[in-house]
Amino acid sequence: MLKHQSLISSMTLEEKIRLTSGKDNWRTVEMKHLGIPKITLSDGPHGLRHQEEDQDHLGINESNPSTCFPLASLTAASFDEDLLYEMGRAIGYEALCQDVQVVLGPGVNIKRNPLCGRNFEYFSEDPCLSAKLGTAWIRGVQSMGVGASLKHFAMNNQESNRMKSDSLVDRKAMHDIYLKSFEGPVKEGKPYTVMGSYNLIDGIYACEHPYLLNDVLREKFGFEGVLVTDWSAMNDKKASFMAGLDLEMPGGAVYFDEEVREAILTGKMEEKYLDQSVDRILDLVFRTRNSREKMLAEYGPLDKNSVDREKHHELSRRIARESMVLLKNELGILPLEKESMHRLIITGALAEKPRYQGAGSSHINPYKVTSLRDGLDEKGIKYTFFQGYSLMDEEQEEGLEEEILSVIEEDDIVLVAAGLPDEYESEGFDREHMRLPTQQNELILQLTKKSRKVIVLLYSGAPVEMPWADEVAAILNCYLPGQAGGEAAADLLFGEFSPCGKLPETLPHRYEDHVTSEIYGIENYQVEYREGIYVGYRYFDKAGKQVRFPFGHGLSYTEFQYEELSLSQYEIRMDKEEEVTVSFRLRNIGEREGKEISQLYIERMDQEGYVVKKSLKGFKKTSLRPGEEKIIEIKLQTEDFCEYDLKLEKEVLYEGRYMIHIGSSSQELRLTGEIKSRGIHLDKAEVPQYYARLDGKPSRSAFEALKGIRIRKTEIGKPFTVNNTLYEMKDALQMRIVMKIMKRMLADATGVKSEKDNAYKVVYSMFMHTPIKRLSLVSPDKMPKYLGESIVHIANGEFLKAAKKARDKK
Repeated sequence: MLKHQSLISSMTLEEKIRLTSGKDNWRTVEMKHLGIPKITLSDGPHGLRHQEEDQDHLGINESNPSTCFPLASLTAASFDEDLLYEMGRAIGYEALCQDVQVVLGPGVNIKRNPLCGRNFEYFSEDPCLSAKLGTAWIRGVQSMGVGASLKHFAMNNQESNRMKSDSLVDRKAMHDIYLKSFEGPVKEGKPYTVMGSYNLIDGIYACEHPYLLNDVLREKFGFEGVLVTDWSAMNDKKASFMAGLDLEMPGGAVYFDEEVREAILTGKMEEKYLDQSVDRILDLVFRTRNSREKMLAEYGPLDKNSVDREKHHELSRRIARESMVLLKNELGILPLEKESMHRLIITGALAEKPRYQGAGSSHINPYKVTSLRDGLDEKGIKYTFFQGYSLMDEEQEEGLEEEILSVIEEDDIVLVAAGLPDEYESEGFDREHMRLPTQQNELILQLTKKSRKVIVLLYSGAPVEMPWADEVAAILNCYLPGQAGGEAAADLLFGEFSPCGKLPETLPHRYEDHVTSEIYGIENYQVEYREGIYVGYRYFDKAGKQVRFPFGHGLSYTEFQYEELSLSQYEIRMDKEEEVTVSFRLRNIGEREGKEISQLYIERMDQEGYVVKKSLKGFKKTSLRPGEEKIIEIKLQTEDFCEYDLKLEKEVLYEGRYMIHIGSSSQELRLTGEIKSRGIHLDKAEVPQYYARLDGKPSRSAFEALKGIRIRKTEIGKPFTVNNTLYEMKDALQMRIVMKIMKRMLADATGVKSEKDNAYKVVYSMFMHTPIKRLSLVSPDKMPKYLGESIVHIANGEFLKAAKKARDKK
């Protein structure tokens, strides 16, 4: 029975269809005569990007000012669910103040490869960490009566050709890695909405995938809310309805409305699918509107000026401070003393022009931004500043490096702010390599020849190679720290607080060390997840490959001692839902107050084949004064020991022994205990040799054998259709004039005149790699359906058909 059966019965077929598409970029359709109000959705994994006029979904036009909190790449390093809840609650409050009903976040996609251009929006390479932090963020936002939108479902792990790429994943990797990061947030966070991704999975678009949307998300995970497309991700609305999707965004194009109407009238689609979607949309609309009224009754009248900006700025500062990762601290050079005998030199353009967030749809318009220099100035620190390098050009500006090198002395303390410029990583495209700009690497190496006390502060949304890591004295990884990053870094550098962040991803020595380095970004139509379950530390651990810094690594200004591991029980059974309490004693044996993140890993013993060495299953952040100790408890459920079995096609508990490891990183395991399981006996079905031993890199033939398919290369050529992109059609001779016109349109849309401008580069990349159909969905005013179809006719050399389209429109 539908919740809103009476209201739905009073609606016409056309009204029901219309309600399943947005009104514009950010709002749903309002039907006053039926008492159906509109609601507003807004970007916001790390802050609200709410636009009132000049709407877009790419981060081009300005949005209302709001707090830019640290990005997921950094907040993941906090390993702190309470902190993520607090951040979500603050974002929810700002949404409440701006009359926004749904915030689009969090992003819990797995960091499969370090070059993904959108990694700064995602938490981790590990599904346990992603799931727990995503759940906390959702709970925080929704505690304010504002809905969250868990994204991007699913297997959305690259930006290159993101609207047409087909993720080919074996079912064990799909369930144990990629879907696991969504399961916890859905079951425990209960988000109001889930957002379907652009890509295909095994040849079917994510937004019309019956197995993923219905069997997994709705049936297995129990999701009851609204399934919404990513912006312009709709491909076939009839198929999407029947798979369980509800709301198409953005609105305004009505591209599919007539097709849906005809399908229902001719019996090709049952009207019940439409009614189910309308019912869920109505429930979201009334639920969020009612929640807003309750919150206003509690807080009083609110508008966008009701936010305590300084309070939220300080929260952003605290979150960044709790998350930054001290990777190296040779000879205890940190913390620095405010009245040091040594001269302090600051260098790096990023020290005064910070890169604090990523580019694309999540781009926030912050109230204020503090740089590293601002943070030092606030504390009255005396220093000399040199720019050191340019952010604008790959080639070094003449004299910048020489200027600082000519004055450096051996005992000078040198702080280098290094990192990736805006154009290196963004939504819409992937990075080309894992290196910092050459000029920055060369500057750091030259500085280490002059001084023994070089400290590097890293600003980037994803891992970078560090050819100077062995030479510098200290490294503080700041990721993208939000608007208060400068103050947070200064707080840590001068010891007002001890660093406590831990790496949410593995940092390899070189990109080539990564298991996916030979395949990622090479074939962007059929994307083979050849590595299977061996993602991140799961690969490096089993392959025995050395890394620069392991998953979970992070130093402190104090030292912690682990003792006395005990388990509440030493056997679990498949037929019982049991809870195992793992407890141990943690002591601060250093001289400073600090926080330690204890991590729990499970290792399945005496097993060979397609199995990882160990997996993170829990963590706990603990604050301790010098000499203080606490008993720490981390709880495990039976399901934490379960895995997906490829032969049985379900999650099972295997019979055997498990080792419980407690440590300060994935490679610093301090305590170990053992527990037995009573489950099914493992069927030692043969898997391709690579997946049992991880020798070399995975081949296509091995992956085909694992997945049980034959991969056939996608061929792109005429006749082109509306599912082709401008990039695929651009080389047709007759498209030259069209491409010139398109470029002028883009320049006008971005408000820039130079193709070197970062905003232009981001939008140009997205524009060129978006299918024509979806350009018509996202920008129906500039690319109406008839115009898109006309461009396809031109690319095919069908000029008469193109002219007819234009005449028919007139």
